Amino acid sequence: MHRAPSVLAALLGFPVGAGLSAAPALAADPCPFDHQQLTYVGSAKEQAHCLLRHVRRYGELDVATALPEPLEALVGQSSDIRVAQLQAYLRAHGLSDAVLGGPLALPLSLAMAGDPRAPRARYFVIHDTSTPALGAAPFPDDLNSPSWAHNQLDSWIAGDKSRAHVFISRTGESVTAVDFSEPWRATKFEMQDTLLRRKGLFLHIELVMPRRNDPSGPATNDALAPEPGIAPAQYARLALVYAAASVRAGHWLIPAFHAVLDAGRVDAHDDPQNFSLESFAAALALLRQQVAATVASGTNPE
Repeated sequence: MHRAPSVLAALLGFPVGAGLSAAPALAADPCPFDHQQLTYVGSAKEQAHCLLRHVRRYGELDVATALPEPLEALVGQSSDIRVAQLQAYLRAHGLSDAVLGGPLALPLSLAMAGDPRAPRARYFVIHDTSTPALGAAPFPDDLNSPSWAHNQLDSWIAGDKSRAHVFISRTGESVTAVDFSEPWRATKFEMQDTLLRRKGLFLHIELVMPRRNDPSGPATNDALAPEPGIAPAQYARLALVYAAASVRAGHWLIPAFHAVLDAGRVDAHDDPQNFSLESFAAALALLRQQVAATVASGTNPE
């Protein structure tokens, strides 16, 4: 959840705080949002094209493009994985839905802070924690190991101050800080809605990722992310959390990047950095194959 104040602020001489870096000014809401219908404009696929625009250093966004398969084909479509099938897969792998956003039997959160007249969550927002900020120090050698302290996920749970619903370590473990059934906010796009209409429309997933100082950038920035940015085990767990949320919704949710939601706002964020949609799509494809294999093995209850 790294913040990046605008270049204008830096040029005017306003201080750039610790852990912040200058970002180019962008038009607010690069993806048009219908505030009455509580949805971005366009088909689910068109929305995903815009909301998954690649995020570069300092929050620069690439143009919208088609998604790698199977994301392109699945987004917005009815979920072809049933609750019982995913539960069987979890049992076969010794996993619990408790670490994937909560019980699969529970519906997702309602928008408008839980108003029963409101639509349920539509968007699956991907963040990176941008923590710890290492300054000029190198990324640790054990970054993707259980020995790295920040892979201990209990430290990310903060009750009603939790920064997301689910956190995923670089070792591929996850923890639920807030159940997907509970309306939550984690972006400026949501926080600046004083009527709370958007609260509950978005599910938030944080990927653990440290940052370093970019020596060519503003003082005290933390713009540099590891390369690759997301560990393979994180993509695998992210795909599973996405599937769990989509099974609860009954359709494949629309994924989004935090930086796109907040583009153009003061102190807008630049996460996730160095995220590969191809790697995420490949992890999702593998998960679907594994769930299908579980079903074919006869361990799936009807």
